[in-house]
Amino acid sequence: MNFLVGFILCVSGGNEKESFWFFYSMLEKSQQEIPFDGLSGFFETEFPLLMQYLSVFKELFEEFINDLYLHFLEEMVPDQMWIHKWFMTCFLYSFPMGLCLRIWDNLLAFGTRFMFNVCLAILKLLKD
Repeated sequence: MNFLVGFILCVSGGNEKESFWFFYSMLEKSQQEIPFDGLSGFFETEFPLLMQYLSVFKELFEEFINDLYLHFLEEMVPDQMWIHKWFMTCFLYSFPMGLCLRIWDNLLAFGTRFMFNVCLAILKLLKD
């Protein structure tokens, strides 16, 4: 969570009150049209939302980039090395701030399920 809060503080210009309420709203499930599942499930005991997202992502990864998926299996690349970090930090741990700003814009506009699109796009771009 510290990556998320730190990033929000940077973007808000250090406004702690604004950052707190923004982060709080990110943890809550949205009641609006945008499918923002709320990130609290990424940080609850046994990580229920994270496990659900990882399961869905593996299916999408296998379906859309099968050769890379098989390569990761062959090389025994553990999910904990990359995809857990991408999801739990909303990509902040692994990518530059400018790219993360663009990703977060889309996450806020299209919901947390946009993470799957981001993951697949990054993997396709870096596949070689």
